Amino acid sequence: MRRLMLVSALTILMPLSAGPSLAQEDKTPETLALEGLDRMMRALELFVDTIPLYEPPEVLPNGDIIIRRIPRGDESAPQGGDKEEGGVKDI
Repeated sequence: MRRLMLVSALTILMPLSAGPSLAQEDKTPETLALEGLDRMMRALELFVDTIPLYEPPEVLPNGDIIIRRIPRGDESAPQGGDKEEGGVKDI
């Protein structure tokens, strides 16, 4: 899965790096470097946003381990379940 995401990110970055640099030869190398870095940072930000978020693992009384996924847009959700009730403990 990670390998697929890395290949996807590199596939996105390659055309961006080869963009219209030949048509805009009047730009300084510093300007071109800053623009390229900005594009790479935006691509990296999009890549990081696709990584799923998870709550801390919980161990149930019967020994089962639960790792819940946090839905997108709900990063402020409380971590874990109600650990005082039901005998659930943190690892």
